[in-house]
Amino acid sequence: MNYFKILVFLQKGDRGDFDTPVEEQHDFLHTLPEPHNDIDRGYNQYLCQNFFVAKWKRLLFNIVSFPSFPAVALYYLLKRMFVHKGDYVGALIENKGMEEVVPEVVRTKYAPTSKYWAEGASLSINDISFLFKLIRKAPDQPFFAFKSMMNVARYSDMIKRHKPRVMIQFGEFSFSSSILTAYCHSHEIKHIDIMHGEKVYCIKDAFHHYDECYVWSEFYINLFLSLRAAPGQHIVALPPSMQIMTEQHKNVQLYADYKYYLETYSEAQIQSIILSMQFAKNLGNTVKYRPHPRYSDVALLRKYVTEEEIEYPNEVPIVESISNTQNVVGLFTTVLAQAYYSGVNVIMDDMTYKQFYDNCLALKYMLVEKVQDTLSKHQ
Repeated sequence: MNYFKILVFLQKGDRGDFDTPVEEQHDFLHTLPEPHNDIDRGYNQYLCQNFFVAKWKRLLFNIVSFPSFPAVALYYLLKRMFVHKGDYVGALIENKGMEEVVPEVVRTKYAPTSKYWAEGASLSINDISFLFKLIRKAPDQPFFAFKSMMNVARYSDMIKRHKPRVMIQFGEFSFSSSILTAYCHSHEIKHIDIMHGEKVYCIKDAFHHYDECYVWSEFYINLFLSLRAAPGQHIVALPPSMQIMTEQHKNVQLYADYKYYLETYSEAQIQSIILSMQFAKNLGNTVKYRPHPRYSDVALLRKYVTEEEIEYPNEVPIVESISNTQNVVGLFTTVLAQAYYSGVNVIMDDMTYKQFYDNCLALKYMLVEKVQDTLSKHQ
């Protein structure tokens, strides 16, 4: 069972982010009370995320979490006896191999290191009072307290070892985000978030709060505020991955007039995509297809295009790929945003994914609102 099949299995029965009408999400969002603190914010975000989760799964998570919470808490408390102080670090940043999404202003201001991120997980005796706040907030939702505790234990361990004054993550999508902000404040630590992927109107991101939350443009500030995120936290700062100096990466061997950036697809969809790109070949232009490193079925793609028309992600870095084309084609992928902010023309696929494209309009997808060039206009 590959990664994609496992992901599909885990999401079985859940409502899809793009299949759930914005009106329904908006109405649910505004049934929730105004939060008075960060734990309230975390719980509201938890409820928003449960809006998409199948009822049987919610019940299962809570049943499993009820006996697990005290057992795991005791385990983490015992582990603390073996945790020793390490090097002092001023700023820690989540280690996900995404250095290119960290804005230069963050690097300059905080000089964070990911070397010591999440070395372990443990709890101190002083953490117990914080955990009881989580339990009191939602005694009938043990999964809320259990999952939050798991993240608190990671933070507690890092604080014990390295005494950071700043902690930086990529986690506004997690209901633990605001809870970790509250925990950091209890230790006089600044908590920061960095946007690292495309965002639409989805209440899974609602209510988050950090001391600073770096986003790609003013558009996303307004989007997050419409999702009832805490005001005053968002700062516009493009990361290096969104400011590609394309002239510095020119390589004639990698060039194609049009590059289509694939995600998941069925056989009917890949046939439709190739047919919709035929206009470029009819005009004497070159076309390449870049499969997603995880989600695309490369064997299926090879049935319909030649090897010369496939650009393999493990062979061509994304910066090199975007720099060596005049037109980036696709729909919902961060690559399109990278091209857009780097001055490369973006063409939205409103043909193969017509319904999805229409949904993106309703969900306030930035590129659908900003980019006027669509595949249907080229046919």
